[in-house]
Amino acid sequence: MSSYSAFKGAGFDQLDPFDPSDSNLWRKAEYLGRYLFTADFLRKSSPELAADISCGLGFGSAELASISGKVIGIDSSREMIDQASRRCAMPGVSFLCLDLEKDDLCRHISPASCGAAVSFETLEHLNDPGRAVDQFSRILVPEGFFICSVPNVISESGDDAGLPKNRSHKQWFNFPSLCRMVERCGMRVIYRLGQSRSRMLFRREQQLLNARRIGRRLTDEPVMHSEEMIRWLSYVAAYPSVEDVDGSYSIIIVAQKQGSE
Repeated sequence: MSSYSAFKGAGFDQLDPFDPSDSNLWRKAEYLGRYLFTADFLRKSSPELAADISCGLGFGSAELASISGKVIGIDSSREMIDQASRRCAMPGVSFLCLDLEKDDLCRHISPASCGAAVSFETLEHLNDPGRAVDQFSRILVPEGFFICSVPNVISESGDDAGLPKNRSHKQWFNFPSLCRMVERCGMRVIYRLGQSRSRMLFRREQQLLNARRIGRRLTDEPVMHSEEMIRWLSYVAAYPSVEDVDGSYSIIIVAQKQGSE
């Protein structure tokens, strides 16, 4: 899913950060930055199996494959699953087309089999996000990690009826409401993070452009869309941090499933 409304993007709620034809540089950096952090965080635990839920085009599944024995990417879009399968045709990575509103995740992934469940910009799109989080918890091993992100309600806007202007969003979250839902499912939130730097730089760039202090955006520079530069920008400007979390468009949490007594 996507924080596209924060950056005035368009099209799919998923993207490929390494696609030079997608001009939304800051959104691409945020997408990749979340997965770079996740791979770094999980590296020490080296999960035998990781689930990448709402995997989209699969670039994040490929990042997780660098630190996990096996990765299962899951998305409700058959088109995206087909593209992800072609993009990430590598040992240990597989993909499933499942609908989190209807399908039972545990019929396809064994309970207590995943060392990590990762799901970015997903829960706000569901009518019953608690059902999905409960399934994420069920597939985790004791002490396994759940890493997710959702838009922060303070960054969202409503229409005249008080409903989300982004019609694909069914829920609004703040940090307490997200924590309550996660904790009801037997997990404990251990970190809250954000990506305030990228949002601040995006806004500052727009201000300077409007004031005619600069004549071009970074996104107008073709070199910035190379894989090397996208990775650089994702690490430097969009890597999740515990600093100034309320300045971030999205709330990012790391939670851990409670161990057996």
